[in-house]
Amino acid sequence: MAKSKKDKASKKALSYGNLYTQEAVTQFLVNFGKQPDTDEVLRKAGIARNKLRVLLDDDEIAQAVETRLDALLATPLRIEPSDSKEAEMLNLILKEWFYEIAAAAFNALLFGYSVQEAVYELKPEGYVGIQWIGEKPMQWFEPKNDGRLIYRQDSHNAEHEVDQVFKFFLTRRKATYEQPYGKALLATLYWLFFFKQNGFKFWAKFLERFGTPILLGKCKDTETEDMSKALLAAHAQSVLSIDAEDDVSVLGASGASGTAGSAFESFNNQLVRQIQKVVLGQTLTSGTDGVGSRALGQVHDNVRMDKLKSDIRLVTPTLQAVVNALCALNGWGEYEVMLGEKPKPLNKEQAERDAHLK
Repeated sequence: MAKSKKDKASKKALSYGNLYTQEAVTQFLVNFGKQPDTDEVLRKAGIARNKLRVLLDDDEIAQAVETRLDALLATPLRIEPSDSKEAEMLNLILKEWFYEIAAAAFNALLFGYSVQEAVYELKPEGYVGIQWIGEKPMQWFEPKNDGRLIYRQDSHNAEHEVDQVFKFFLTRRKATYEQPYGKALLATLYWLFFFKQNGFKFWAKFLERFGTPILLGKCKDTETEDMSKALLAAHAQSVLSIDAEDDVSVLGASGASGTAGSAFESFNNQLVRQIQKVVLGQTLTSGTDGVGSRALGQVHDNVRMDKLKSDIRLVTPTLQAVVNALCALNGWGEYEVMLGEKPKPLNKEQAERDAHLK
């Protein structure tokens, strides 16, 4: 009797159709207009997502990002199964375009999402290959929370949905229904970058004001204006001629300069450590303040490997989508992209020995 009630309840729910569709949805944002970027950091900073690219001009951020990208690009690539002519051709195509595809997909980590466009051509060998593939400006596209990708032509009114099977390839990082644009790592770094840049500006002005000694001239028979001109000339020529009754002394700010210098160094080091922690996870210098150990170095290496695995997981679906498109266009079978070291083969002799011993 209880079973029949459950069956009736399930059939009743299915009859409404609500198990096959989403109910909690605002159709206005799904179908009409551009959905606003709800990232709080970008909203408070008052900048567009694509403008985060300026952060890559900072030396510390650029180096930390380059470290992660280099580790990703150095990862071995292979196609499985690999024992066919088709797999060899796929390997050749991916090796030729791996840097462009992986680097563009990696930008999704930095900006939240990235879009690539592929152009195909018929190769002399008789198969369809890639003529060009590369990243397009992200501000031209809008990912929807239902998986669609919208391309806006020249204005916000002209828009159409693009093909994501053969032509365009979307990579997103930590995208949610509320924030389909993904989570941008550079947005997390924005305020660190802001304070670092402004800290250097303040330090440069401080050095300009107090880093150079100030010449103080005391006039007796000389006019004040003449003394000022003489002091200005002395700054450029390091030579000054004055009356015997006049006096010139040097004012320095050694105490204030030393205090400000140590404060700025501490401030800048803290920002650098924070940047390294956000991008790389952890650094030996930030975790130990210059005192290291082998165990801590191993922990540091493990953290970096975790970041590499995360980057591999981010870009692999995009690489797989490109492979799927090539296989569909050429009528090939199913092949899988594998990033990382190939598993070590089983030692046959050792396995047979263990079986006999058992």
